[in-house]
Amino acid sequence: MSTTDHQPVYLPRQDEAIDPVLEELGSILLDCLRLNRSSAKATNHILDAINARVRETHISERLPSRTDQSLQPWQEIMATGLLLAPSSDRTTIQTIAVACGVTTTQFSRAFKAQFGQSPQQWRLDARIERAKKLMHETTLSLTTIAIECGFAEQSHFNHTFLKRVGISPSAWRKQRAQIEASTHILDGEMA
Repeated sequence: MSTTDHQPVYLPRQDEAIDPVLEELGSILLDCLRLNRSSAKATNHILDAINARVRETHISERLPSRTDQSLQPWQEIMATGLLLAPSSDRTTIQTIAVACGVTTTQFSRAFKAQFGQSPQQWRLDARIERAKKLMHETTLSLTTIAIECGFAEQSHFNHTFLKRVGISPSAWRKQRAQIEASTHILDGEMA
């Protein structure tokens, strides 16, 4: 049964109590995603564990009265984890909202209030930042980097990168290499 088969659940606000199990699961999920050492299957297992914990311990039958528009820490971990997951292109905002226990509108507003941009824009920025890291630290081809960062094709990656960064990926990589080379030369002269 997929997440989209469920109705949203609503969670009571518990500012003073942090669930140590959710905190640990969230930490593991973020580490896996940051280090990119996790397979989609492992990531999905962690997300399933988070989902099970939330459903077992935090579900309320009624809509909470929320005066603030921010995500709770576990919701932030859940949302960013789903947005960064290898299969995130197939993950809808509605699915993420359900996983966070709020309506799609509540989720979109809270995410934008917290991160300053929509979930879709945040996901693109995260992919671009990861691509920059890979271009800087590896010799992988741009096609491989595009696929590793969740772009279906290199042309989509090139277009998105140019639009968001203002320079093509290949030009950015050359520019970084020149900066790195000049830094090494300067470091050598000062030694």
